[in-house]
Amino acid sequence: MRNKATIALFIVTFIWGWTFVWLKQALEASKMYSTTDGTTAVSLLFVCIRFGLAACFLPLFIKEARIKIKDYAVWKDGFILALFMLGGFVFQMIGLDGITPAVSAFLTSLYVIFTALIMVCWKKKFPSILIISGVLLATFGAGYIQGPPELHFDFAEWLTVLCALMFAGHIIATDVVTKRSSPIAVTFTSILLSALICFFVSIVYMSLNPGELQIIGLLKDSKFLIPLILSAVFGTFIALTLVNYFQKLLDPVRASVLYALEPVWATILAIGFGMEKFTLWLILGGSALVVGNIIAEIGTYKVVK
Repeated sequence: MRNKATIALFIVTFIWGWTFVWLKQALEASKMYSTTDGTTAVSLLFVCIRFGLAACFLPLFIKEARIKIKDYAVWKDGFILALFMLGGFVFQMIGLDGITPAVSAFLTSLYVIFTALIMVCWKKKFPSILIISGVLLATFGAGYIQGPPELHFDFAEWLTVLCALMFAGHIIATDVVTKRSSPIAVTFTSILLSALICFFVSIVYMSLNPGELQIIGLLKDSKFLIPLILSAVFGTFIALTLVNYFQKLLDPVRASVLYALEPVWATILAIGFGMEKFTLWLILGGSALVVGNIIAEIGTYKVVK
């Protein structure tokens, strides 16, 4: 089952690499429907509908999502996952307004290190030199895959560091809650609660910034709608179902190193679609990630007393 879990999460990283392309396509299509250069309104709308559609698909296609939702614990655990997940997205989105994509990628990749540190402090399980090396290589690879980031330690960068901490929390929380609750049911409740929270945030933002986005016209545009549906079906419904079902079979630190492969796929696909230019940093960063994953796979832990 460990091998199946590794393959499943590997597939997830490829899907999430595609979501980068879909989000970029959706943001590009939204420009003619926005009265400002900001992306907050369209990002909130995109995330809200993406999670809302995925929440509809789960009970429609998976019976367990319908059976277990009367359990209070499933809603409590789903709320925990939703807070970490949305917290990471929101802090990353706000931080992106003030930093470059390369800096955002590097700081977000710190979730690999944060996951390892949290596990050491919480479980008193200290990783071997091999796992530590894998974590550092994965962080370097994910952060430098688009070139060296230029850090200034300003507010936007600290927000992105907080985003990385939230993503680390989500990985560890997923490991905890999917072992005590139905993984499928928790997937449904976390996605639905994420959609509802994002909906209320969107309402507040739209009321404070009326007329910033022509929502009806945007939702009729296939260049926005198709990437949105693809993100909902693959990036949320399928990917999060795989994560919640299989991640519990792996150590959270091992899972975080595996997730760090996402920017490799995102960069390769972005180059293929003409969104990014090929550089030697892709080879260097991608190689570091692959080696980091191999090393982390064979590493062990020891309990610190």
